[in-house]
Formats: sequence, C-alpha cells, structure tokens
Amino acid sequence: MSTGTDQPITPTGGRPVLSPLRVVAAVCIIAPFVAMLWIPSYNKTNPKLLGFPFFYWYQLLWVVITALLMVVAFQVVKRDNAARQAGASSPEAASGDADGTTGGEA
Repeated sequence: MSTGTDQPITPTGGRPVLSPLRVVAAVCIIAPFVAMLWIPSYNKTNPKLLGFPFFYWYQLLWVVITALLMVVAFQVVKRDNAARQAGASSPEAASGDADGTTGGEA
C-alpha cells in the first residue's frame, strides 16, 4: 500500500524506528543464537572444567551469558522507549528547537 510519498513512514513523531539503542538490543538478542548455532566452534572435549567436557560447559556458560544479555536488551529498549515518549510529549520536540528554548523567552 502506497502513501503517495517517497519518504518512509516514521510513526514516532519524526524519529526513526531503528535507533542505536535498538541495534544494541538486537545484537544482545542475536549473539546467543549465533554462538549456539556455530557448532564447530565448540564441538570438542578439551579443555575440561571440573570434569565437564568443553562441549557441555560452554553451552552452560551461554545460559548465564544469554540471561545477562537479555537483561541488557530489556533495559536498553526500556530506556529507548522512555526517550521516545519524552521526546514525543515535549514541546521542544514538536517545535523543532534543538537548544530547548522557546521563541518567546530571552
């Protein structure tokens, strides 16, 4: 469905949907998948840790790493959403003043 313009639709009041914070969140979410799907990188028995072959403790380590990365991703998206809401509701964002002052003040 075309809107008749060549510009992309930005539903957040002029801010792009893909922000640097959202890229960080995406990397945090994708990293565990890449690490676990790249099986040749951990398909070995040595080095052993407390008697566990590398194959097992590497996967168990990624359980903890994944949990930490999900917390980081959640916090980053939460911060980005708060910044979007603050930017959309502030009068400076609507008027386009970058320095935060209004035209009538000295």
